[in-house]
Amino acid sequence: MTNKVGPSERPAAMTKVDPKNQFLAAAVVSGVATVTIGTVLGFSAILLPQLEQEQEISKDEKSWVASLSNIGQLFGAIITGMLSSKLGRRYTIMILCLPLIAGWTLIGLSEGNVLYICIGRILQGLGVMSSVSQVYLVEIADTERRGIFGASGAMSVSVGITLVYCLGAVLHWKLVCLVCGLIPVVVLVLMVPLPETPPWLILNGRREDAEKSLSWLRGNNYDTSDEIDGLLAAQGRSGGDTSLIETLKTFRFPGAHKPLLILISVFIFQQLTGTYAVIFYAVNLFKDIGVSTNPYVPAILTGCIRLLGTLIGTVLLKKFGRKPLMAGSALLMAVFMASLAATVHFKEDFLLRHCLVNTTQNCTVNTDLAESSGNLDKLRMFYDIYPAFAVVLYMLAFGVGVGTVPWLFLGELCPSKVKGVASGITVFIAFITIFGVVKSFPFMIALIMPVGTYGFYAVVCLLMTVFTIGCVPETRGLSLAEIQTLYGTL
Repeated sequence: MTNKVGPSERPAAMTKVDPKNQFLAAAVVSGVATVTIGTVLGFSAILLPQLEQEQEISKDEKSWVASLSNIGQLFGAIITGMLSSKLGRRYTIMILCLPLIAGWTLIGLSEGNVLYICIGRILQGLGVMSSVSQVYLVEIADTERRGIFGASGAMSVSVGITLVYCLGAVLHWKLVCLVCGLIPVVVLVLMVPLPETPPWLILNGRREDAEKSLSWLRGNNYDTSDEIDGLLAAQGRSGGDTSLIETLKTFRFPGAHKPLLILISVFIFQQLTGTYAVIFYAVNLFKDIGVSTNPYVPAILTGCIRLLGTLIGTVLLKKFGRKPLMAGSALLMAVFMASLAATVHFKEDFLLRHCLVNTTQNCTVNTDLAESSGNLDKLRMFYDIYPAFAVVLYMLAFGVGVGTVPWLFLGELCPSKVKGVASGITVFIAFITIFGVVKSFPFMIALIMPVGTYGFYAVVCLLMTVFTIGCVPETRGLSLAEIQTLYGTL
């Protein structure tokens, strides 16, 4: 009879992780695959201004072009959740490359036909792999690297958005379609040699394959037994039945429905902060708030700042944890969006009082104020520059926490048994909210004016701060198995 060797009694070589292959897999999924999400999100911002120069396009058509990718994402989220549970995370990512390729191809060949562009946008949305790529990144990572990998997904989305902004500034939108359409082709090829995630393999009764996957991800000298045991324990009482009906029944347990409700709430708040309206309408937004320079410049800067924010957030996650980072980020977003609303309000008043805009009303310049032309020039420069500055800071704050932490939670909070369906439901609801935000943005601007629109987003940011402090758990330093039993076992 042999005694089981405890972790402290094993040779150091048997417990040391070699992270090389983890970084390799993360580089493919985060560094390439997740970039495709950002290219879809940012594309309308460079497409619409170019289309306006080439042809007549109505406000309603523009709002459909900007928002219809979210309709595809609605259906894609549910399909992705089911495919992810049934076929695995790896195969699902590969399958989603196909509608992405089709969408970019159709738009590129559309010759500006709005109907074909709209169909292409729906196909792009179907191929968005937000939930499954995030789940893959979290499930392949060990405890030490899980925060970095989980946050890297949001960073790669920022890379994709910035890439599209930069391409749109120098290339025709058809060439942008060609470049962006090649990325999912590369993803399809690079995913072939990567392994399936160990939690999904354990859930489906494939322990031997899970051990092989863990050995590849952690290194051949790593003893996988403790991690395998933890994954088996986290699977819970419901066993390995992965049918949709059985998975849905699992939500009767608090360990399944409580983290799902938290995820849904966090993502609804994230979308209602208005960041995706800024992303989808970036170029037009800077025109509307009165930025006098080439609007592509501040739009590209916004993308770069969002990327910088996610980089900062990725670094700070290890030091401060998820909860304080997201709460602080939301609070700063509230401050900058409120200041944008105030500046736009005072700018309109300033321009009217000093007869600096065309108006049908009689306009009389105050001679005392007119004499201090130096002060007027300084004020006008401030009103021209600060709105762009406020948007940039708002996007920086978004990237640091609100844009990063929810996607990390998507892969962490829910147990593996329900993770595919739970992430699909969460992303489905998130995309409904994004669709509403993006579709309503131009109408909100017209109805309640920019001041009211930006003020609304500021209030949502403040409410998200309160919700995060009161309801969101801290997961820093916990293993995946520990996180998945925070609200009880299944």
